[in-house]
Amino acid sequence: MRFGAHVSSSGGISKAIGRGAELGCESLQVFTHNPRTWRPINHSDDEIAAFRAGAAAHGMEPLVSHGLYLINLGAPDREVPSGPPGKPATTTRNIYRASVESLVQHLTIGERLGLQGVVLHVGSSKGSDEAEAIGRIGEGIAEALATAPGDCAVLLENTAGAGDTIGRSFAQLRAVADAAGGGPRLGFCLDSQHLFASGYPVHEPRGIDRVLEEFDEVVGLSRLRCLHLNDSMTAFGSNRDRHENIGDGGIGEDGMRSILGCPALQGLPVILEVPGLEGTGPDAENMARVRRLHAEGLAAR
Repeated sequence: MRFGAHVSSSGGISKAIGRGAELGCESLQVFTHNPRTWRPINHSDDEIAAFRAGAAAHGMEPLVSHGLYLINLGAPDREVPSGPPGKPATTTRNIYRASVESLVQHLTIGERLGLQGVVLHVGSSKGSDEAEAIGRIGEGIAEALATAPGDCAVLLENTAGAGDTIGRSFAQLRAVADAAGGGPRLGFCLDSQHLFASGYPVHEPRGIDRVLEEFDEVVGLSRLRCLHLNDSMTAFGSNRDRHENIGDGGIGEDGMRSILGCPALQGLPVILEVPGLEGTGPDAENMARVRRLHAEGLAAR
């Protein structure tokens, strides 16, 4: 396993490498865009070169980005009222088309930065028919991949299962991948908290083994490219996406040992998206916990 964290790219994308190095990261996840606005960041050639050079100097790989929270490829392809949160709509926006455009931007800058892929929340149906939403998501991903050539992949992430989100089950993830046409630039990222919240028993003894057996049967383990490692503030099967520090939540240290010791997950980048002890994101204490639990988990196997 190559342990890493989601770190801030504030002040320039290259600064993320130094922040990751301070935590002892071997892999890394960043936002290449402000996650709460559609407007892309114009990363300079110097910043991109410094990011790549810094990653190489620290032996930090693989590297991934996370897509905007605004992206929803499951949204209907039509104009809808749009405006600042909590305020009356002042204009309209086609969320579907904006999402495709944003994914193209993510893949394009990801290729320039040398990223393995873009972790993508699959989307939600917004009250429309699920099958139709899955079809739209697949078409949008296929269009983005065709528009942005290269090696940077789309990594579909499972969800905690709230509302009408797509991706709470392995069957839904497989359906989206099939709708997108599959291919080597389409992979998957599993999140331990989302699995737990959506009813997959990763907290039980060897529960992760049974979960991955199902994943392999439905999706294929060879397509798993990344693991988000987070404990859960909410109860098993709650369908709520609330991350907790490693060992402090519903999955607990025993569950984390089982996950981290699982043979099928060795070799993956393992990215922490925890709140941190001070509420400022992944920190040295969480990195130390995960390395300890990894060693203990391997020994227990």
